[in-house]
Amino acid sequence: MVAKKKTKKKKDKTDQKVFKEFGLGRDQKTLRKLVSSQRRINGRLYRSIELILEAFPTSKLGFTVDRAKLDKADKINEVVPGTGVGCVTPPDP
Repeated sequence: MVAKKKTKKKKDKTDQKVFKEFGLGRDQKTLRKLVSSQRRINGRLYRSIELILEAFPTSKLGFTVDRAKLDKADKINEVVPGTGVGCVTPPDP
């Protein structure tokens, strides 16, 4: 089972910092909107994957779970916010 990790929550990058990293000027409004929207989508996907991984039981309940695949998914998901320009993680509902 994927154990809940005690990791420091990384502070989300601001849109302005991302625009600067991409070299987007103030006149590139459409591209800025696209980048901002994609960051929100990425954040929602990241958070939903986190919640799915946390939902699996910590003990076997009469069904099999491919632990290797879940652990691999968890490792992949750990680096998502830290790579590239990052994503905007939504607050818990």
